[in-house]
Amino acid sequence: FEDEGEGSYLADLVFNALYEENFTSNVRAGEQYFIASKLFLIYDPIQIRERVRDVFVAFGAADPQNYSDRVLRIASRPEYQKFHFHVVIGRAKENAETLLRYNEAENIEVLHNIDNMPEVMSKCDVALTSRGRTGYELAVLGIPSITVAQNERETLHSFLSEKNGFTYLGLNPSDEALESALNRYLNLSRAHRCHLQELMLSKDLRNGRKHVVNLIDNL
Repeated sequence: FEDEGEGSYLADLVFNALYEENFTSNVRAGEQYFIASKLFLIYDPIQIRERVRDVFVAFGAADPQNYSDRVLRIASRPEYQKFHFHVVIGRAKENAETLLRYNEAENIEVLHNIDNMPEVMSKCDVALTSRGRTGYELAVLGIPSITVAQNERETLHSFLSEKNGFTYLGLNPSDEALESALNRYLNLSRAHRCHLQELMLSKDLRNGRKHVVNLIDNL
């Protein structure tokens, strides 16, 4: 799974859901091989509300580009007080204690290394995230999302793009670009968000486990 080293040439079968192209005959790539946690499959896609109220924010375990810090600085400003930000930071975030202080703001909830991610996601109307597996999980729940790359490798994860209902801002976009995209999503009409959700839910992200097991059984 997700082996891009020498072992991938020796294996009978390699799965890599984060890419869309099969580079060799033994590789199966694409979102149909994404194995969603069974916890996510318990939750139905979100209901699209008339207006955006809650925003989900998560940028991985370490967040080396400090996107969480940057979004929190934006969210703490007076003009964002009418929105509620649910910010999840991972166990490898170096300045976690500093970011937890944002919990003092009424419209911000910073959560550290949580166990039930879909429970938090399902409360939200839109999201900001890295261009990794969390984006696929957001698509399972049909949550319109802005994505950014943490490194060069993530720039190649092309599923999280406009054709599948995401807005992709590239690697290390400016604070101005982040805020502009956030403002646009906070003001998206219900119809537009419904369209983005339809694009996400049109992909077969809930049956990846079945697809993978069937191929392994038939080796």
